[in-house]
Amino acid sequence: MNKNIKLSVDTLGSETSLSEIILGLNESSLRNDNYSFYLFGHENSIKSELDKYSSLYKNSEIIDCEQEVLMSDKPAEVIKQKTESSMAKAIQSVVNGTSDSLLSCGNTGALMALSLLYVKTIDEIKRPAIASIWPNLKSESIILDLGANTKNDARYLLDNAILGSSLASILFKIENPSVGLLNVGVEENKGNEIVQAASETLKKLSDESIINFYGYVEGNDISIGRTNVVVTDGFTGNVALKTAEGTAKMIQTYLNNGFKSSVVSKLGYLFSSLALKSVNERLDPRIHNCGILIGLNSPVIKCHGSSEHMGISYAADIIYSLVQNNVNEKIKRYISKTMKT
Repeated sequence: MNKNIKLSVDTLGSETSLSEIILGLNESSLRNDNYSFYLFGHENSIKSELDKYSSLYKNSEIIDCEQEVLMSDKPAEVIKQKTESSMAKAIQSVVNGTSDSLLSCGNTGALMALSLLYVKTIDEIKRPAIASIWPNLKSESIILDLGANTKNDARYLLDNAILGSSLASILFKIENPSVGLLNVGVEENKGNEIVQAASETLKKLSDESIINFYGYVEGNDISIGRTNVVVTDGFTGNVALKTAEGTAKMIQTYLNNGFKSSVVSKLGYLFSSLALKSVNERLDPRIHNCGILIGLNSPVIKCHGSSEHMGISYAADIIYSLVQNNVNEKIKRYISKTMKT
């Protein structure tokens, strides 16, 4: 029997329309048992959208909020001046135990700052990481950090390995997920001192069967699916994320333009439409658009500021799985093992 999972949703402060948010939540609720929602935003607007989905309406509670965090707001100002915003109230609902997790499409910096201040990190984790699930030729990989912490530090890379392993074991249902450390080459002498120091520690943890450390991986290994988890610093990870998203959009555009170029091409599209639909879904950044703020005392997910319902639904599914499978307890067990070495 699945336990009751309660998700707080910040509906204000982004370009994502309320109708897309509600539709996405409805799709996820139909797939996941005992899922309920606290919706923070303009009460009348939310109620109008909820009226379209009877089952979601029954499992949702609306918290009226007039104040919202804008994309242009600075995190420090949000902390001081927007304590009644939909984002701040949604985070407080997680802190006081009303809900298990939070989903927002709003200001990333403000969301991270408020989460660090109130939700706080798990003991022994210095900084949370932003993780994402990327498609590859084999299946999917977890990449982290994607921008939560741009400082390159061996301890942060170690934390990311622990966090990524915990995520992969739950989301991919893998007993011992492999971890790769992103580097400029796979040779042992490659990389800066920080990357090399992290590699040495991960090797020791691997010898103790705590982390399944594969070794160094390069950028092209991500798409191949060389490892289940790819660990890097936030600066490099964010650049890699934006590059991957741009490449996916470029490939989709090339395919669409190619099949519209002639009558013969259009005919070819008719015969290959099912295969192309599958390719588009695998590469569609609208689906794989969420960042998991992992390492906090409760999981928080940030979707793109202009998400569509597929991305919202996908993110809500991930949250459900993480909470249902007690991801933070798994992280704590990893940490406990590392502290003994």
